Amino acid sequence: MAEKIKILLCGDVEGRFNTLFKRVSNINDKSGPFDLLLCVGNFFGINNKEFGPYKLGEKKVPIPTYILGPNAEHQVEEYPQDKTQFELCTNVYYLGKRGIYNDSKGLKIAYLSGLSSDQTSSYSYTEQDVVELCDAALKGNASFRGIDILLTSQWPQEIVHDSKEVNLTGNGQSELVSYLCMKLKPRYVVSGLEGVSYERPPFRCPNLGDHDTTMETVTRFIGLARVGNPKKEKWIYALNVTPIDKMKISDLVQRTTDETPCPFNFQELEDKSIKKKKRKSDGPKQYFYDMNASSEQEERRNIKRSRIEFDQSKCWFCLASPSVEKHLVITVGESCYLALAKGGMVEEHFLICPMEHFQSSLSCTEEVLQEIQKFKKALHKFYYRNGQIPVFFERNYKTSHMQVQTVPIPKNAAKELKDIFKDEAEAQGFQLASLEKYNRLDQVVPQKTPFFIVELPDGEVLYTKIQASMNFPLSFGREVLASGPVLDMPGRVEYKDCLLERSTEEEVVARIRTDFEPFNFTL
Repeated sequence: MAEKIKILLCGDVEGRFNTLFKRVSNINDKSGPFDLLLCVGNFFGINNKEFGPYKLGEKKVPIPTYILGPNAEHQVEEYPQDKTQFELCTNVYYLGKRGIYNDSKGLKIAYLSGLSSDQTSSYSYTEQDVVELCDAALKGNASFRGIDILLTSQWPQEIVHDSKEVNLTGNGQSELVSYLCMKLKPRYVVSGLEGVSYERPPFRCPNLGDHDTTMETVTRFIGLARVGNPKKEKWIYALNVTPIDKMKISDLVQRTTDETPCPFNFQELEDKSIKKKKRKSDGPKQYFYDMNASSEQEERRNIKRSRIEFDQSKCWFCLASPSVEKHLVITVGESCYLALAKGGMVEEHFLICPMEHFQSSLSCTEEVLQEIQKFKKALHKFYYRNGQIPVFFERNYKTSHMQVQTVPIPKNAAKELKDIFKDEAEAQGFQLASLEKYNRLDQVVPQKTPFFIVELPDGEVLYTKIQASMNFPLSFGREVLASGPVLDMPGRVEYKDCLLERSTEEEVVARIRTDFEPFNFTL
């Protein structure tokens, strides 16, 4: 189980450092140890004399403390003027104007300092800052899940669920922070400045098509009051957080009973503020190659393959997608799941799929690939109970979500399986090459190249790169296994000919779950 990180959150300190650090020390002694303290709002106030002894080392800050930047001109002088200097005193660190902070334990924190403005200053941020913060989180991160915590001094505009619950000044809110919530999908948003304590019921921001995942994670907003406020409103808050990248997908997408609608109108936010920088999106999209483009099209476009759009919300295999048939799922791991194949060749024909949206094994994370190997080892043991052995194959061609097809065959059918695959490939007009044991697939197949790969029961791997000129048979793996020398099931090539009623599928899945339990490493 992934390690939880213990965090303290704090609202506007405004110079009351002794009150803050005494309370933190007491909480840490009683309920700690805590890993860090995160402060939002005004860390410095009009009178900051209490900070002197901490700077001189006469008093100690009990745990590492991270603060946002100034929100007013008079606070600027309290911060380091050297942009490479971030330590204000021992255990107090200025995060900076904006950015992503990655904790050594995997916690991912996005932060934005200052107040929203059309003009850049030492205590404000602009649309450009927000765009660059989004880019820092999203660029090159196709499997982006979200971030753990978003720290801002200003509240997101329209975040209050019921206007009767809390009175806001209006100065401490920003549509740009709302935009960040939509784009970065933080699990927690923490803000200050308003001088009140407020927790909004959880909500989900819709997927905007910035990355390959269809997940919509839950966001919770926490507004914190000022340290030592006379109304005794909550100004310090404790969290136990498992980093988002170490969580099970099933836990991330799980619904809560108190969820509310997303308070933000993305289209309106795009039109008002970020319209010059970001394209409009009508839903999550993923690209894959159209291998049927004519030579005339290819010449006109000066490319060998055209890209067509795929709507991820309709993906049959993303575990978070409304289109996935969850009654077929056998078991769920940390990054992947095992499911009964729709229209399987045999009753125990399975799919190993990543929970997040990955095009193929070439684009998967190492975490996903390692868990796929765990499933393969478990299936070897599972099939062995009936004197069978597995064949694994993957087709990255005219498909959008990676699937490792898993079909059991009798042991005696494996002897000539390699030759059968190679002979059938030649008959279809292409060749299967052997992957040397010291090579990986990504060393011989470029990442965006369509391919077919089969792993034989003895572990040998055969592969082919699918060329644009090929008429590659979509059911090639099934055709070979259905042949006389292997399963002798000529009527089981097309999955549509093998479909079962849902009630029958549910009966089969229930039986397999019981049979698979002794081999299930996810339990």
